[in-house]
Amino acid sequence: MTFQKIAAAIALCAFTPLSMAAIIASDNFDYATGEVAGQNGGSGWAGAWSANTGVTQVVTPSTSLGGSNALQVTGNNNNAAYRQLSSAFTGDNLFVDFYVQLDAGVLSANDFLGLWLDTASTGDHTNRPNIGIKADGSSTNDVFVRTNGTGGSFARRSDIGNINDVTYHIVGLLSRTAPGNYTSFSLWLDPMFADFSTPDAIMTGNTGLSQISYVGFRSANLDSGDVLLIDGLQLSTTWNEALRISASRTTDVPEPGTAALIGLGLLGLGLSKRRKA
Repeated sequence: MTFQKIAAAIALCAFTPLSMAAIIASDNFDYATGEVAGQNGGSGWAGAWSANTGVTQVVTPSTSLGGSNALQVTGNNNNAAYRQLSSAFTGDNLFVDFYVQLDAGVLSANDFLGLWLDTASTGDHTNRPNIGIKADGSSTNDVFVRTNGTGGSFARRSDIGNINDVTYHIVGLLSRTAPGNYTSFSLWLDPMFADFSTPDAIMTGNTGLSQISYVGFRSANLDSGDVLLIDGLQLSTTWNEALRISASRTTDVPEPGTAALIGLGLLGLGLSKRRKA
């Protein structure tokens, strides 16, 4: 898929009216401290969380991620925690976002915590869309996105692997430009509203999926003492929802002409990349 086609797909999202905005599923992990397995809060889910009890817990963070409690991951499992959507998502554009924090430890090369999207709850999900942390060991590019495989595209200067108690907002857009399987996954790290036209990373490739039924977290290579926290998990259909911008905040919503310029800019510049300080 060319960057021009990706740009066109992303630009179309800018035209989505707020009246069509929808949150597909969400969970703030506001449960009592203890096991997340069996917890059934949030909205948009078919049932409760399934989880590896030795790897995940609900905790009260010493440094808040924005909510009261959060999901803690301290070990390694392909299905550390996962949940089924109330109905399979079949749209062309799916935003997924969550907050993440390294609570303790230092992430070394290939330490991994990714959110996966799939039609099955079993397996290692490495050949499915993933987004999250894949540390490079030198604290330069630690936040990644991928459509398949074990590699990925990285947000430049996403050096979060040795910084404790700082919360980051990871936003992804899984998309396709024609009927069939999803073929593009875009990533933003701590985006502002105006950053819509300039993702921090994009990976293209056949995901093998034409719909999404399960959402889960996979951890790998975490060492004893590494503690990661997750909060504010959400799947939605618009940029506004992904950035938690309510319909009442009309000043944050681009005018039709602005949206058009975003689209034209993407198509003309081929997603020229901004640089973060």
